[in-house]
Amino acid sequence: MSTPLISVILPTYNEKGNILDLISEIKDLLAGRSKEIIVVDDNSPDKTADAVRGKFAGDPEVVVIVRTSDKGMAKSIRTGLEHARGSRFVVMGSDFNHLPKYIPFMVDALEHYDGVFGSRFLYGSWMSSFVHHKLSWSFNIFIRVLLGGSITDNLYGYYAIRREVIEKCRYDDIFWGFGDYCIRLLYYLEVNRTSILQIPMVV
Repeated sequence: MSTPLISVILPTYNEKGNILDLISEIKDLLAGRSKEIIVVDDNSPDKTADAVRGKFAGDPEVVVIVRTSDKGMAKSIRTGLEHARGSRFVVMGSDFNHLPKYIPFMVDALEHYDGVFGSRFLYGSWMSSFVHHKLSWSFNIFIRVLLGGSITDNLYGYYAIRREVIEKCRYDDIFWGFGDYCIRLLYYLEVNRTSILQIPMVV
């Protein structure tokens, strides 16, 4: 029985100092699994894309896409989703704010849930900055009250999701702006009664 193809989508802008180690760690964590790692770069001045192409030249598991117009994180993620071939998607940042060690569990949990989202505000999570924690927590409470949802962290943006679930979303309505796109995505998923697992994460 073949294993599901996992597509890991990494939006980048000036991440030359992080991206090579991140890709290597993801490859190690998913060793033995079918996977593709899609780097969507907004034409970084530090030549992030060139660095990836140089180190992983000829590696069929690493795909590099360079966007030269209409830049922005949410639109980069959309580009990655549209190019992904897998049945399981993982979306994460490229600066190690999203620790890759969670990926195997998140992907495995998709056998039972439609989506798995990381949260900095569940029991067992932790943030190094007390001020940032309080500000983010307060804003997330505001979002929950405003939208009537149950998601504890609407902005973290680290998640795994089934292809058939996210492809039901109206990308034009969701994937614009920066991290705020995640609020729109989660709202859409909750309105459509998507089964979501939230897991605590250390930042």
